[in-house]
Amino acid sequence: MLSTHEQHVIDALREFPSERQMPMARACAELLRITAHHAKCTGIGPDGFPCGTPSDTCENCHALVQAFEDLAQ
Repeated sequence: MLSTHEQHVIDALREFPSERQMPMARACAELLRITAHHAKCTGIGPDGFPCGTPSDTCENCHALVQAFEDLAQ
């Protein structure tokens, strides 16, 4: 059984045209993963990159999470 907030996410995804549903579901899942990781992020790792990858910056991650949290309010 889904909770009310989980059902809202599913319903919102279903409003997209069928060809956009899977990409949007992946984007939502990735954004949720990033936000969950952000809560326990230690910042720059021993390899010198945030989250262990040179493809992004801590500033971008913070901005993305902040925008997502602002939307949630």
